[in-house]
Amino acid sequence: MAHPTNPNPADSSAKQSLEAGLAALKQQDYPTAIALLESVTQTAANGPSGIRAQMGLVAAYKATGNVKKAIALCSSLAKSPNSQVKTWADRALTELTPPRPPKPPANKPKSAETPPETGFVAFDAGTKSPKKTPGGDRPTADKKTGFLPLEPTAAPGNAKSQHISPPPPPPTGQTSEPENSTETAPDTAEISGENSSASPTDIPGVASPDTYQLTWREAGRAKSPRPLKPLKLLEFRLQAVASAIALFFLARFVLQFLLTNTNSLLVQLYIFTRLPIFAPIQLFYRDPTPFVQMVFGLLLASSPWLIDALLKLFCGIETLRGSVLSKHSKEASRVLRSYCTKQNMPVPVLKLLPLNVPVAFSYGCLPRFARIAVSRGLLEQLTDDEIATIFARELGHISHWDFAPMSLALLVIQIPYLIYWQVAHWQERLCDLMTIEFLRSAVKFVAAAISAISYGIYKLLRWPMLWVSRRRVYFSDRTAAEITGNPNGLTRALGKIAIGIADNIEQQKQTSFFLESFDLLLPVGVGQAVTLGSAAFHAPLEQILQWDVSNRERNWLTVNSAHPLLGERFKLLALYAQFWKLETELDLANAGVPEQPRKGKLSLFKSIVEFKDSKLFLQGAPFFGIPMSLAIVGVLWLIGGIFSRTSFWQLDWLWGDRSIIWGCLPIGFSIGTLMRINYFFPDITPRETASPSLPEILSNPESLPLDAEPVRLEGQLLGRSGIDNWLGQDLILQTATGLVRLHYVSRFGYIGSLWPFLFKETTRPSDLIGTSVVATGWLRRGATVAIDLESLRSQGGKVSDSGHPIWSAILAFAAALWGAYIIIQGPR
Repeated sequence: MAHPTNPNPADSSAKQSLEAGLAALKQQDYPTAIALLESVTQTAANGPSGIRAQMGLVAAYKATGNVKKAIALCSSLAKSPNSQVKTWADRALTELTPPRPPKPPANKPKSAETPPETGFVAFDAGTKSPKKTPGGDRPTADKKTGFLPLEPTAAPGNAKSQHISPPPPPPTGQTSEPENSTETAPDTAEISGENSSASPTDIPGVASPDTYQLTWREAGRAKSPRPLKPLKLLEFRLQAVASAIALFFLARFVLQFLLTNTNSLLVQLYIFTRLPIFAPIQLFYRDPTPFVQMVFGLLLASSPWLIDALLKLFCGIETLRGSVLSKHSKEASRVLRSYCTKQNMPVPVLKLLPLNVPVAFSYGCLPRFARIAVSRGLLEQLTDDEIATIFARELGHISHWDFAPMSLALLVIQIPYLIYWQVAHWQERLCDLMTIEFLRSAVKFVAAAISAISYGIYKLLRWPMLWVSRRRVYFSDRTAAEITGNPNGLTRALGKIAIGIADNIEQQKQTSFFLESFDLLLPVGVGQAVTLGSAAFHAPLEQILQWDVSNRERNWLTVNSAHPLLGERFKLLALYAQFWKLETELDLANAGVPEQPRKGKLSLFKSIVEFKDSKLFLQGAPFFGIPMSLAIVGVLWLIGGIFSRTSFWQLDWLWGDRSIIWGCLPIGFSIGTLMRINYFFPDITPRETASPSLPEILSNPESLPLDAEPVRLEGQLLGRSGIDNWLGQDLILQTATGLVRLHYVSRFGYIGSLWPFLFKETTRPSDLIGTSVVATGWLRRGATVAIDLESLRSQGGKVSDSGHPIWSAILAFAAALWGAYIIIQGPR
């Protein structure tokens, strides 16, 4: 067995000198910093320590006025094989080198290029709105419905006239450092040209989550962009219709399941009590198909007015006057008029949400009845051109006709969601009127059960529309970029929306019912915005979006998301900017270049073998076990067919037995679940438990949910209080570096969450809302970041234990027993 080698004393000394030099630089003790960092460059010039030292020396030389040495070091770093170090050095050289004076024009400028074929000429970005600060009157809580108003967001970079530019991501490439080196690649920072003194955020290795400043580059736009290839909308529209049909059948199945089981429960109660009140309802035995058809038709036809009524009741929506819109964004007003005229469609009705979280969405059944709703926060926190890009996105949804099926889907899922929300709200008022403790407990249990079932149906009914929801976002982003010629403005707008949503959750201390219920229509998914929006205050966006553009399995891991990955969207917008010869807002256009497919006759076989050995196969083992079980069924049928032609008749029953098919499906799921359970839930020991920062979690582009890292994080627990969070629907840990979602399941299952005192488990996570807690569990990095809890411990000593491994095992064994029972029962 090989023993670890002792660290090199020289490497250890260089690392100590580096840390001391960076600390002196942070304290603006430049002579000491220069002496220490120069000594590091002499002993470890080519390693990560040497690169970090050279980058620090650039800032120290600049601060002391020795610009020539700073430029010389930047020129050396610009030749580095590491692309991110080279990018940093190139940008630093640009700021250190004074620009040449422009030459006087010899001739008149050439005429603008031909405008795009959309029939709309992009507007100039010269119009800027004056500074505005978020504020104004806050909406008061609706006493009738219990709706909590959204608080204003005050995020850095929200001022409309602020000029900001983001630093590049930290280098992650390999250097020539020895293999046993434990040092990491250098962090990046931007060399500021506004003053001659270096700040901690300017120095690589010194910038920390506490000192990082979120900045934007304010990259430009195309005045006459070349047209992009036309979109294939026919296929997309057919897929949207197919998704709506799938939603219809799923809703019908859910309704029939509920009616049938309700009657079965009534029959059992009637047999037990012989009371006429429990007689089954004959109407529930009828086919619900005509009723569901009628409801879907009415919801689609009246979707503009129904959604108006919902938003009026719970949010106080009002009409957005053209003068108000022009005050915030003259370009948005021009975009609306010009694009609608060119497309021969009426201008949508504009609505204003009196909410301070930046959101926008479109809804309706036909273009003539379409609405575009924007929040007050969006108008106040985005600039003129950024607001125009968001309106252009919504015009894209209307012109593509995807807003109609999405409006129908929104209303369908609102039915169970409103039941979930309102039952929880009115239960509290009803219990306040009761004096008998037993009745109060019974009402709470029944209300919590109804609320939990309704929430589960809401999550289930979202599934048929998720694929269309993701795909339509790509189309609307592209349309907005082409209409305005401003992909960089759309990048900033989407980034600010994500930041605003995360900031709103931090201020509200929970995810509002509005954000969750309208998630399908929002420009940015709430699940992604929670983590990415909060981490944007602590690290460069390029750094925290590396997973979104680099992970090879990312497309498979977004199947449960209503929105595509934000980094993937930013990358496409950067490619549009490159196509129009623009500087990109974020350096993502060339990130995550996919590997070239292998050529050869055996490439398909190799791909299958490699997939079987990959982490993704183990990640989806419970689901991949289902088709594998069908292969087992084929073998069993073959055996039965062979023995049916021989004298061994004892096994001929296997041939054509359909019960084997239905029984093997849950058995395959069970085998797959048991295969991955040890990988999914490794033992948590204090020595191996990490406490990473959120930027560190997001910066690893190779991680998968299967790579369950035991973590122990401290922070404040956010979420809803009351029975609407008894199952842990809204649990968020607010750490020092951002927000992380928490997943919880009681060790005694749903009954343990709904009625915990039966099992002497009196602490739910919702009981700890608003307190400082220590969360221990398994970190999952997928399309969103979450922690599967093992336990939550408050400072007061209260502990809430979770049972993810237990219930994974129970689910696996239950599926196996169910499959065996189906096979034993045989065909019917």
